[in-house]
Amino acid sequence: MFSEWLKASIDFSKLLVLCDENTFRDCWPILKGILPSDVLVDFFKMEVGEVSKSLSICNRIWEKMTSMKMDRKDLLVNLGGGVVCDVGGFVAASYLRGISFVNVPTSLMGMVDAGLGGKNGIDLNHHKNRIGSFAFPIATVCDPVFLKTLPDIEWKNGCAEVFKHALIGDAVLFETLSVDGCTRENFTALLHSIQSVKLKVVEDDPFEDGFRKVLNFGHTVGHAIESASLKKDSTPLSHGEAIAMGMIIENEIMFQLGGLDASSNNNCREVLEKHLTKVKITSYSDDDLLEWMQYDKKSANGIIRMSLITSIGSCSWNVEVPQEIIRKALQSFR
Repeated sequence: MFSEWLKASIDFSKLLVLCDENTFRDCWPILKGILPSDVLVDFFKMEVGEVSKSLSICNRIWEKMTSMKMDRKDLLVNLGGGVVCDVGGFVAASYLRGISFVNVPTSLMGMVDAGLGGKNGIDLNHHKNRIGSFAFPIATVCDPVFLKTLPDIEWKNGCAEVFKHALIGDAVLFETLSVDGCTRENFTALLHSIQSVKLKVVEDDPFEDGFRKVLNFGHTVGHAIESASLKKDSTPLSHGEAIAMGMIIENEIMFQLGGLDASSNNNCREVLEKHLTKVKITSYSDDDLLEWMQYDKKSANGIIRMSLITSIGSCSWNVEVPQEIIRKALQSFR
């Protein structure tokens, strides 16, 4: 039982559960019933979505932890998807210079990506994950029961990261996904293969000194699209929608560079457009997107670097990409 495991793993007297409005409604009642009964348990509920990845929300959580008199032996439990895991990991890593935390991802995005790997971050003035930390949970607990209430739009949001894992590290998985996609029916059977890609990368390079950068495939362009949308659109694109388009455009960039053959490029585009939400980028100018890319953590001295696949299941990192190649690729999607 989760309750017994918690007590055996860490000696704590206070536990704070971080959730958003949706997981408070749908998942907190499930988790509450299995938490230890002999410790002080409280919760913090934040707004759903990217808007909560802010210093103001972190400050409110730190204040809550302080009011509970939480100390370095106490525990934070992150009950939610990617945003909750990102915010909670950063809050735990910062409070009293670091307290233990457990991720209980309740979304597909959380179970295959944000809940794993120890990277935590919040946004700064629309700049994605500008402030963050490396801090590893003492455990990540994935229970498909929490996915039963996940809206279809959030399921598709997480599917982008599933396809990303396949493209950078598992050609067989990509072949399976090409046919069936990632569905609620086949997810449990695929979960080990999906998580194995990221866990192997993290194990080899936990602090992103090199190889771990392959996990950023699709994210240089994707984060630029997402940031532009956050600033401009009344209903911003989801992370998954932006990353799906980022992967398609970055494959076109690698094709233009001569590093990806036409067959693989066309195959990937066809599969991603079939199984993921296709979005338009006509609202965002080349100049705007290039400016956002300059803020990407891989860029340096004005040079934009990307992690790009060389074939399905294999990825290179720190690939320098001239702006004229980026513009040419972007124009092919106008």
